[in-house]
Amino acid sequence: MIHPHTRVRSGDPAIGVGVFATQPIPRGTVVVVRDRFDICLDREAFFAMPASVREAMETYMYHDKCGNLVLSWDHARYMNHNCHPTTMMTDYGLEIAVRDIDAGEELTTEYGLLNVQEPYAICCGCEDCRKRLRMDDIDVYCGCWDERIRESLARIPCVDQPLLPLLSGEARSRLDEFLSGRAAYSSVRNLKWRAEPECAQGD
Repeated sequence: MIHPHTRVRSGDPAIGVGVFATQPIPRGTVVVVRDRFDICLDREAFFAMPASVREAMETYMYHDKCGNLVLSWDHARYMNHNCHPTTMMTDYGLEIAVRDIDAGEELTTEYGLLNVQEPYAICCGCEDCRKRLRMDDIDVYCGCWDERIRESLARIPCVDQPLLPLLSGEARSRLDEFLSGRAAYSSVRNLKWRAEPECAQGD
């Protein structure tokens, strides 16, 4: 589920629609939580679907660290990529704002964390655009991404968190352990789908 202070509207004509903040969203805010309403399919189930259905879905899906294909049930799926994103996915079942987001500003994310299976061109228009997403982006950039995410996660107790109650189970326990100092930070390197060992669907 995506933060309630967001909506979909037209953005850059070259990109199409995007997700924009309706109110300021401070750094450290949980912006998206993966919940039980998201569609999660293993690859066998996905490829058993008719081609027309797969084509309609796959633009908005991503591979999680277990190789499952995930489709957000709400407008979180319309978030666009930026090489200097406003939010980033974490290994805690949530996406977090990694800087303050102004009202009216587009929320962007890092597609390099989505386990792309084939390199493809990007043109986000940001300074130092990487120009291309690659399968090893997580391995290459995890150090700088982790630094931004770790500092942002530490701000979770300091800002309003309408989505945090939706985070439950093992993900919430691990987050609480990190925030309390009882466990080390879990790197985004752990989001990399490495095909084995097999994970349970929905982890």
